Amino acid sequence: MSAKPTRPYTSRLRREQAEQTRVRVVQAAAELFGRSGYAATTLPKIAERAGVSTETVQNYGPKPELLRAAIDLVSFAGGRDQPVLETELGLQLLAARTPHEAAQVAAEVLTAVNQAGHGLWQAFAEAARHDAALAAELRALTASIREQNALVIRMWHAKGWLRDDTPLEELTDRTTLIGAVELYDRFVGQGGGTVDRYRALIAGLLAASVLTD
Repeated sequence: MSAKPTRPYTSRLRREQAEQTRVRVVQAAAELFGRSGYAATTLPKIAERAGVSTETVQNYGPKPELLRAAIDLVSFAGGRDQPVLETELGLQLLAARTPHEAAQVAAEVLTAVNQAGHGLWQAFAEAARHDAALAAELRALTASIREQNALVIRMWHAKGWLRDDTPLEELTDRTTLIGAVELYDRFVGQGGGTVDRYRALIAGLLAASVLTD
């Protein structure tokens, strides 16, 4: 009896190994972009950090493509098009039972996202100043983040948790500004504030300017 063909298994294994390598490269790129900035991060440095060859890194794109992939991985859990309320962090928002709890949970989520990604977003802004395509993508991502905040605002509105003296559009703008990574960087990265103080600050801002008592 002849042995069963192993080609499908081998092909699947190669795909899995290739995906593992891709994730390792993107994780290395995210770490270096966030720590050293865009200009100082080179493909050989990414390769060294990921434990692969420079040629392997090149297979996953030039620096702008790696920056895009790093943003997706760190700030959007790998998929920027997935609605926020369907993500693991979004499910935490849905679990809140009161406006006060919603403010606390939202602050936890925003702190986790901004703490992980603030350096990477700085690198993105740096690169966008010299690359028109990245500048356009940065604007598109900013608009996408606002739309994700709008989803949260509509969910809170359906629960009757929003203050009733302010239009939804303005409440969306307030939430977007409160959660902006630039605020994290200004308060923690540049201002020397603690992460705990930042978390408490944005929880208070959400409670005072967006949600009901």
